Amino acid sequence: MIDALARARTLRDRDRYLLLGAAASLYLLSVPFISGDMRMHLIPWTRYLVEHGRFAALADSFADYTPPYLYLLALTSSANAVLGPVGVIKLLSILGTIFTACAVRAVLAPCLPARAASNGALLTLLLPTMIANGPVWGQCDALYGGCVLLAVAGFMRGHAVAAMAAVGLAVAFKLQGVFIAPLVLAMLLSRRAPLWTVLLPPLVYAVAMMPAWLAGRPAHDLATIYLAQGHSYHDLARSVPNIWQILRALVTIPYEAGVIVGLLAAAIATAWTAWRARGRLDAPVDVLLLALTGAVLVPYLLPKMHNRYFFTADLLAFAYAFVRPTRRPVRIALLVQTGSLLSYLTFLIGLTGGAFVGAFFMSAALVLVLREFRERLTSADRAPSS
Repeated sequence: MIDALARARTLRDRDRYLLLGAAASLYLLSVPFISGDMRMHLIPWTRYLVEHGRFAALADSFADYTPPYLYLLALTSSANAVLGPVGVIKLLSILGTIFTACAVRAVLAPCLPARAASNGALLTLLLPTMIANGPVWGQCDALYGGCVLLAVAGFMRGHAVAAMAAVGLAVAFKLQGVFIAPLVLAMLLSRRAPLWTVLLPPLVYAVAMMPAWLAGRPAHDLATIYLAQGHSYHDLARSVPNIWQILRALVTIPYEAGVIVGLLAAAIATAWTAWRARGRLDAPVDVLLLALTGAVLVPYLLPKMHNRYFFTADLLAFAYAFVRPTRRPVRIALLVQTGSLLSYLTFLIGLTGGAFVGAFFMSAALVLVLREFRERLTSADRAPSS
C-alpha cells in the first residue's frame, strides 16, 4: 500500500484515463440505487421543490437540511423532467463529489508537485466512502466536506481570510464543518488568523441564508436550524463508529449526562490540541495533520453523531497518507476508511454490528493519529517538517 501510494504520484496519462473511466462506470452503476434517506426525505423534498415553484418553495420548512443544499437541489431539479427525482438527487451528489476531489487537490498542492496533486485528487474519486456517500447514498456531505478542505488549503497557504470564509460556508451546509475547530482555534491563538476573522463564519452563514429569507422563510427559523435538528432524536450514538457506540453497548448512560460529558470532552480536546500545536504550524503538512486530528477526535468524542460524520476524516486521512506515504499515515487512512465504511453498511445494507465493529477501527485510528500529533506537533525534538 505504501509503494502503491508513492507510485500513484507519477501515474501515466493512460492510467489516469483508466481511473477516470472506472470512477465514471462505478458512479453510473450506482445511480439506480435508492437509499432509505432518498425514499423518505430527498425524493419528497425534490418533488416539493418542483411542485411549489422551486424558489418559492424555499419559504417553507419542508426539509431539515439547510437552505444552501436546497438551493442547489432546486437548480438541479430543473432537469427533473428528463432525469426524474432520483437522477436529480444523484446528479447533485456526483457534482458534489467532483467538487470535493478538486478541493483535495487544493489541499495536496502546497505539499506536492502539480501532477502528483492531481493524481491524488483523481484517486479520491475512488475512495469507498466517497462512492458510498454520494453516488450510492445520494447524500450531500461532499458539499460541506469540500468547503472544509478548501478551508484547510487556505490555512496551509496562509490565506486566513479565505479559509475562515470557507469554514462559514461549510457550516452553512452542515454543522459538521465545526470538526476542524482545533485548526481554526490554533490559527487564532498563533495569530496566523487575525482575531477579527472570527466574524467571517457567522457572516457567511447569514449571507447563505438570505435567499431563503427573501423567499419568505422566517429569520428565526434560519438562525435556529441546527438547534431544531439537535432536538430531533435522543440517542447518544446513531450507527456512528465512535466511543459512544462502544460505551452504550457496555453500560447504561443517562442521555442528559452523556450529552454534557461528550460536549465537555470535545471542547477540552479541541482547546488542548489547538494550544499544543499553535507554534508548530509553519509547514503545510503540519496544518493538514492538525485538521486530520480534529476531524477524527471531535466526532469521536461528541455524542449524538451519525454514521457519515467521519466523512471529512476519510478525506483528510487519505490526503495525509498521500503526502506522507509511510507506515503510520497509511495505517491511519485504512483504519478511518474501514471504520466509516462499516458504519455506512449498517444503514445501506443492514449490516448487523457494523458501526460497533467500526468503532474499534476508528479507536485504533485515533490512537495512531494522536501519536502522529504528539511526535510532529508537540515534541521538542521532532524531525524537521516536510
